[in-house]
Amino acid sequence: MRKENKSHLTRLITVCLLVSFLVIVLSALRGIDYLFFRSIAATDKYSDALPDTVRQRDELNRKRWPPGFRLHRYWWVGGAAVYVAEMDRSAANLQFGIELANNQILGRETISSATRRLMKRDILPLAGVNGSFGIREDSYGRGGMTFNLHIQDGELISIPIARDRWGYSPPSPWGETSFGVMPDGEFLMDSVQLNGKLRIDKGGRNTLPINAINQICDSYAPVVLYTPRFGRRTLTRRAYEFTLKRLELPLTGKYTSEFVVTEVNRRGDSLIPSDGVVLAIEPSVGRDWLRTINESTTGTLEIALTPEKWQQVQRGVGGNLRLVRDGEVEPELIAFGRSHGHTASAHRNGASRHPRSALGFNDDKLFLIAIDGRQGGYSMGMTLYDMGKFFSELGIEHAINFDGGSSSTLWALGKVVNSPAHGYERRIFNIAMIQVKER
Repeated sequence: MRKENKSHLTRLITVCLLVSFLVIVLSALRGIDYLFFRSIAATDKYSDALPDTVRQRDELNRKRWPPGFRLHRYWWVGGAAVYVAEMDRSAANLQFGIELANNQILGRETISSATRRLMKRDILPLAGVNGSFGIREDSYGRGGMTFNLHIQDGELISIPIARDRWGYSPPSPWGETSFGVMPDGEFLMDSVQLNGKLRIDKGGRNTLPINAINQICDSYAPVVLYTPRFGRRTLTRRAYEFTLKRLELPLTGKYTSEFVVTEVNRRGDSLIPSDGVVLAIEPSVGRDWLRTINESTTGTLEIALTPEKWQQVQRGVGGNLRLVRDGEVEPELIAFGRSHGHTASAHRNGASRHPRSALGFNDDKLFLIAIDGRQGGYSMGMTLYDMGKFFSELGIEHAINFDGGSSSTLWALGKVVNSPAHGYERRIFNIAMIQVKER
């Protein structure tokens, strides 16, 4: 019995040694495989050196890349797949573009649908990511509308009043950030404010500040201007509304035009004329203006965005949080990450891992980014702090957060390249794009 027990013990030890040896060999092979992929990515003539937080980088649809464009998937060591479309800022054939879903504020559209629509107009998108935040629907009949800045082909289509809206846009240096492009190609990233005024009569003795354009008229934004880009009607309730005509359209970041009031409506939900705008005033403020503004009243509408450079921006899109500034993670975001969201309790969602979308740039490149999440065994997503830190490691100098969750989508070279969390492409409010320059 003793010899038999000794024989069993010997076999057990042998098996354990073999298992241990196999584990060591597999670990070594994994290490070689890891170094092999990093070596390929780091030495590729189209690539930069990878940070240690990248396990692997894949080139996607490489044969279809036009000059100045790249499409990668980064495998972050924290357990997330990060899809990045890059544009060389020096590329003579490429530019940043922005497109409003359905060509108006109300309603939503998938990126795939919007790109098909653009191609029919001979506009060739190469990549697009979901952009601004908004509401998908509400009891007022608004079937989706953005809450952020939107400037398209020089037209000022949407700008909100700065506010903390359900945890989306804290009124602080790291919130309400927008990205814009100047006519000479300069990139801007700032908190943009609307300075709008309605001056009644030539002497300008009565001046009404305008809080927002194509946004919800309520106690937060009691004076809102609605243009034909909003939709068919204002969809307000209990607002005093004034239809303004004989003014020049579209609105721009630096704008002055005379107008005449052609209609006064005390019930709200006015029709928006194709050749005019509707001024909506919340009742607590509007009652006083009923004695001043009536049919045939004339005046001047003035708009001047700040910072002043934004008055010339041709294409702009808003996000909700600034992630990276001058190559460093935003200081408020560092504090937010370290406190696990306690420094901004309304934004605790940002301290959890979710699918995310973003835009970034440096002196050489523009980046459109989608991070997959909520998919165990594949990609769990990132926190806002994870995003900022990872982007700075990739060499991104400035970055903002876009709408995320199940909306997080990166379309590129004819198809959706990431894996949206719900398993299908969700309709969104607007699209930040890389596109071929129009000739």
